[in-house]
Amino acid sequence: MKLRTLFQQAVEHGIAADPRGKDAVAKLLKKEKRNYDKLTGKEKELFDQERLWNPFADSRILHGTGNEELRRLMVGIDIETAEILLADRMRERGEKIDAIFIHHPEGRALADLDYVMSLQADVLAHVGVPVNHSEGHLGPRMDKIRRAIHADNLFRTERAAELLNIPIFTCHTVTDNLVWQFMEKTICSKKYDDLGEVINALLAISEYSTYAKKGNPPIIVNGSKSGRPGKITATEFTGGTNGPEELLEAQSRAGIGTILSMHVTEKTLEKAKEHHVNMIQCSHMASDTIGINLLLDKLAKEEKRLSTFDVSGFIRVKR
Repeated sequence: MKLRTLFQQAVEHGIAADPRGKDAVAKLLKKEKRNYDKLTGKEKELFDQERLWNPFADSRILHGTGNEELRRLMVGIDIETAEILLADRMRERGEKIDAIFIHHPEGRALADLDYVMSLQADVLAHVGVPVNHSEGHLGPRMDKIRRAIHADNLFRTERAAELLNIPIFTCHTVTDNLVWQFMEKTICSKKYDDLGEVINALLAISEYSTYAKKGNPPIIVNGSKSGRPGKITATEFTGGTNGPEELLEAQSRAGIGTILSMHVTEKTLEKAKEHHVNMIQCSHMASDTIGINLLLDKLAKEEKRLSTFDVSGFIRVKR
């Protein structure tokens, strides 16, 4: 399978799992096209045309023509220059690596991370938080993330791949959508007597069990094993990065009893304690690994010879 085809299929799978729904995503893409058509001069020249078909600004091909044939991918959660050099060294030792698949965005995909954060309003709408409330809090948070990222040295990894001529692409919200959907169906839709049962249900998932054996299990950061979970949601699984802490209160008012999260900030934890919302930190790396595995399973149905060389926190589990 060619790189371009594989990446386009990845985006399609991300759309299919998107909390906004396929029709809403299609409307957003049409809106981008209308906005683009209105641009002139330098604004039109600088417009990122990827946005005309790909709704995930943090997922894109960073280096490669798109025509490269892919059979074996180096896959990692965080890939920087060190891992690019590792790929080059492993190639020298005879390991076949056709391209590198990164989860956390680098380069232009990281520069545009704030664009995907609006998705959080739709995730919260699923649990009863009014979208106007979510958007009101999200705007300042998105501006803060934009300013912070703008100051970063964004293009080191991308440049290393260019110099060593190794195709590289990133899928962030694409796979986060998949793991969000998986958690909602596998965990959140079930009934549990206490948080201990929720932890056991998480540990029945291969990736969480594997990471637990390595000392990185799901942990209750607010609440107790004997506490009743109430309504459970996975609102902290997709949408680019952490949302504003104020939205935790909104979830409490919407009737949420337990939030499953990849990572919990101290300010969010303070709000959880204040509003008596249970929080389970489900292991960031294990959660990302689930999303990547779900995508690879789908891609492997189209390219049956697809295989992986696992690095940087990723562990291949096939379903």
